[in-house]
Amino acid sequence: MLQAISSSWAIMRRDSLPQATPYDVVAGSQAVDRSSVASLAFLAWDIIITFEDEVKVIWRNPWSPMKVLYFIIRYLSLSVQISTLFAGSELTPALNLHFTHHDCYIWAISQGVGAAFVIISADVVLILRVHALYHCSKVVQRLLWVLYLGECLIMALGLKFALPQMEYDSICRVTKSPTVLSLVAVAPIIFQTILFVLTGIKFVQAVRAGWGHIPLVIILMRDGTWAFFLLFVLLLGDMALYIGVTSTYASVLYGWVLTFFSFCGYRILLNINDLNQRKHTNSNISHRTNFTTDFWEDPNCVDTQTSS
Repeated sequence: MLQAISSSWAIMRRDSLPQATPYDVVAGSQAVDRSSVASLAFLAWDIIITFEDEVKVIWRNPWSPMKVLYFIIRYLSLSVQISTLFAGSELTPALNLHFTHHDCYIWAISQGVGAAFVIISADVVLILRVHALYHCSKVVQRLLWVLYLGECLIMALGLKFALPQMEYDSICRVTKSPTVLSLVAVAPIIFQTILFVLTGIKFVQAVRAGWGHIPLVIILMRDGTWAFFLLFVLLLGDMALYIGVTSTYASVLYGWVLTFFSFCGYRILLNINDLNQRKHTNSNISHRTNFTTDFWEDPNCVDTQTSS
């Protein structure tokens, strides 16, 4: 779907881009619609095939901030993408829906806040993963949360100053967006890069120290690596579309950004909690590996060095 807030994930759309023809508008809208339906279908399919794992390793845990965060990451993206079916898409005129500029503005705010919340929620999981790798170092903890708050602030400012300047057509497709929206795309890329660098440093140290074989460490390293490359390449591709093509095609990857931030966040939590379920049969796993469900309640954190 051509979401009214899809420009939030784009770097600046330059004036030098070619003017869209009527054919470009139709073809671009269809491409974005199909891509968004595909991303929604993929997310729904993955939720279905992992639902049994969710029941087994998440539902049985007591309620905690991290359990709440899991459900937000897993299902908020799904609800945000479903809501895009009703505005700015081929379904909108089929349902004979029309909106005022104010209606589109309110809808764009809800979409922007929801999408941003998916990203920053998934980032919390990635932060805790890196924090655990560094044996819950207070210095690393403070650094990560300062960077995280900086990312949130930049994204919030980008949305605050950009949304009032956006223009829409009668079905809430974006027809004009300000360059300040680039902040919403740049902030997650920088933050993801920093997390990956910190993960890489710890990976080298793990290999040299001889504890890279520990199951928890393997999961943290493996999931952190594929999550970074998936999200990084996706965000770069999204930005490249806004720079190199007409604006009608620029939102093709919007749905996939939401899908894979959600996918990475809940998959990491499922994998680590599944490891916790099997800890009684593996002597290499410490009783403190359950950092994903009781991080805020338990002052003790994962200590990979004592888990071997």
